[in-house]
Amino acid sequence: MNISRLTTAAVLITAMLPVTTHADIHQGHNKKSAKWDRQGSHEILHKDKHSRLRVALWGDEFYSDDPAEKAEAIEQTISSMNKHHLDFTLFAGDTKNGHSLCTDKAIGQDVIDIFNQLDAPTLYSLGDNEWTDCHRTSNGGYDPLERLSFLRTTFFNKNTTQGQDPIEVERQGEPGQAYSENSRFVMNNVEFIALHIPGSNNNLVATDKQCYKKSDRTLQDCDAATAEYRARNAMNIAWLKESFTKARENNHAGVLIVIQADIYFPFELSDGGYQKKFLPRLNADNGYSDFFHTLVEETHNFTGQVVLVHGDSHFFKVDEAMYNDDGTLTDNFTRVEVFGGDNNSWVEMTVDTTSENVFRFSPVALD
Repeated sequence: MNISRLTTAAVLITAMLPVTTHADIHQGHNKKSAKWDRQGSHEILHKDKHSRLRVALWGDEFYSDDPAEKAEAIEQTISSMNKHHLDFTLFAGDTKNGHSLCTDKAIGQDVIDIFNQLDAPTLYSLGDNEWTDCHRTSNGGYDPLERLSFLRTTFFNKNTTQGQDPIEVERQGEPGQAYSENSRFVMNNVEFIALHIPGSNNNLVATDKQCYKKSDRTLQDCDAATAEYRARNAMNIAWLKESFTKARENNHAGVLIVIQADIYFPFELSDGGYQKKFLPRLNADNGYSDFFHTLVEETHNFTGQVVLVHGDSHFFKVDEAMYNDDGTLTDNFTRVEVFGGDNNSWVEMTVDTTSENVFRFSPVALD
């Protein structure tokens, strides 16, 4: 199979996707697809494992500096999602733009208020705009590690997702503490994993430009950032491997990983770009090298379907962005990049374990 098939595959997959407008509503679907009975502090799922799931994929949303425009976009997106009667949503990070202040309100309560307007719970993967880039002078010159600690205690202090009707999740770290943002749950024989891999090189500071650009950081600050990356990177890899081990042991039909970073940027993967440009850049200065190599190994050793959902580059895309050693595409791997930036559209994913491909994607286009 020629490597140029990647572009063809992406075009064909995307072309086959039905585009849903914000006016479309799924009729005859119960408002709450996932039924939960509360027994004390525990919640028990009663959804049939053979039924379909409806899931929203979104991230990098609501970037406008104009408060009225931002509020209008939030209302439109939330209203659209609620009309589709979703089982849950997966948010791929970046709850604000990259040049605004990283106040407690901007990265905390404002985001909680958005998630709480949804009828469905949300699994949240942290992005760079919430903490990694907060050292920028335009962001207020915050200490990113302090902002990360704030996010952990604010959003991940319970073993549940975000939202008013949350789903119980398993966390890697103790609630509210280091690595508590790494989480997972299983529904309908599919494992859903949130992994903390943000943009800005995953907080690895490999060059002077990465350290000082748009920032008043000191060398000590940048060394601390790199130390944070190395510790979290090891935990990320352990969580990913453990999650795949559980998926194999339980014979799950699929595994979905949601992260924020576009690990492929800025490379075009077709016409040899994957092998000649992308792979050679997976070196010690690349904060995504260990993650991608582990993802390849685990995907090749898993018989079910694997989906990687990310944001960061703000360009909706569905393709098969992984190859085997012989140059053929890895058939059980799909990459989905969500909308973002000035475009507050989202992607509806259908999960059906009776289908060979398990996952199906439909962009919901908003005006």
